[in-house]
Amino acid sequence: MPPSSCLAIYEVLARHGINEATAEDVAKNDLRNWELWEVERFVKKVNVPYRGYCYFQSPFHKTPREGLDFRRWWPSLFAAGNDSRWISPPRELMHRSAQEQAALCVNAQGKWSLRTSGYIALSHVWIEGLQRDNEHNGLLGEKFRAIFVLLKHRHIEAEWIWTDVLVIPGGDPAKASSADEMLTTDIINTLPLIYSRADAVIIVDALLLQLHSDDLTDIAMALVCGRWTTRVWTFQEIRLAEHALVLTATGYHVYSDIVSHIKNLADLQPDRHRRMWVRLATLEKDEERGLSIPDIVMACGTRRSGTDVDYARAFFPVLGLKWESGMTREEGMQMIYLSQKRHAPRIACFYGAPRMQINLAWAPSYLHGLEGMVTDCLGWDDRGIRGDWYMVRVAKVLQKFPRSRRTVFDFELECSGDRTMQCALAPNEDLDVIRAMETIIERGQTYVITLVPSEDVINAEWARQALIVERNEVEDRDGFQAAVYCAATILSRNRHHEAKTSALLRHGHPMQDGGLRTAISDS
Repeated sequence: MPPSSCLAIYEVLARHGINEATAEDVAKNDLRNWELWEVERFVKKVNVPYRGYCYFQSPFHKTPREGLDFRRWWPSLFAAGNDSRWISPPRELMHRSAQEQAALCVNAQGKWSLRTSGYIALSHVWIEGLQRDNEHNGLLGEKFRAIFVLLKHRHIEAEWIWTDVLVIPGGDPAKASSADEMLTTDIINTLPLIYSRADAVIIVDALLLQLHSDDLTDIAMALVCGRWTTRVWTFQEIRLAEHALVLTATGYHVYSDIVSHIKNLADLQPDRHRRMWVRLATLEKDEERGLSIPDIVMACGTRRSGTDVDYARAFFPVLGLKWESGMTREEGMQMIYLSQKRHAPRIACFYGAPRMQINLAWAPSYLHGLEGMVTDCLGWDDRGIRGDWYMVRVAKVLQKFPRSRRTVFDFELECSGDRTMQCALAPNEDLDVIRAMETIIERGQTYVITLVPSEDVINAEWARQALIVERNEVEDRDGFQAAVYCAATILSRNRHHEAKTSALLRHGHPMQDGGLRTAISDS
């Protein structure tokens, strides 16, 4: 029997070095219906020399095969001519790579070549050690050589490799020169061709490299538990790949075989395996079905980036969009939504991110960290999104207080039935919105609107997501129109008699109508 609480699974994973945020997510979802002994059996197959160990951070890269001397059977890799401490391509070749839309590849001897075929591409996490040194503007030679050692030991013949860490300008994006920014943008716009033309995209993850098992279920578990599934950039890298391989401690496995294996298990035991299958299958390239915004939301719930603009920029290659130098994250998000007008309204009511501060103000400003249910009942209009909502008017704020990094409001409602409601705003909610909430409500036109009535969740295990909006003053013939301030999750389980109303949620931000600006100045 699975444990009564997911905390038991979380504790096993966290105790064995799995990132805490990842362990929590996997325990609640992918492994929630697994038995504890199965999880413990899996982690025992991961042989990590010490907590936090990463292959590319070790000062000397040994393989699991004790005593194996790579110098004996591959002397060219360690020849004197390869002893350069820092590896970096000529700047001119980086520019030519972008101009000619060719992959700038390197071989074991440190020679460079612009290629459109006959190479492999690496998909990895920079934080696990394979990263450019900003001071020396290159990759440490020892780490460079370790790449080829790693592949050779796993019987992967690769004369030429491409990796972003070598060919995309590094350093702090905030301090990057305009020339570096423009070159980075040009290379990012070639990524669809680079990954799709590669003979294989090789997934390199520190946890998988320590997994001593050829069982595809174990490999799938390691994939969802590793850091590789926590970064926004690796999503597009695998999604663009025609052929992907996963490295383990003992060899490699075809990614599509892993997904097919978990799908077969999900068909037999959906409660145990379906969530893991959905997570992994969403990462596979699917030309026929394509990629939608809800797909990204579901696949990138826990993915992160150290650069804010990447929360939009990293999705451009896989959506077929072109990034422009100088764009902000919100401008990028706006382009993503405008490119998918059919799918964008389906996540309008998702909770977990502030709303956009530019046009399309009803939309989440991030696609990661969201919670909610995908809906097909909202449509795109030139002025906003339109659909039927269950709504109730807020009379006043009874109290406001912090709880678990979130701001919680107790509202008094104007309705029959229970007249109180408790709503929590996202931890990263716009501070201006939080400060102005009481003033906005005092104007008397604030509503909490949801896609699901309160009576449907009285005994449910999940909470309702909602939007807090302010009705606009328009002619009666124009119907109910509102500007969106924020999303919330409804914590209380009270039954309210909400009115079901067709409403237009305007694309414009409340600031454009003066509503939020006035409320901020009055608060």
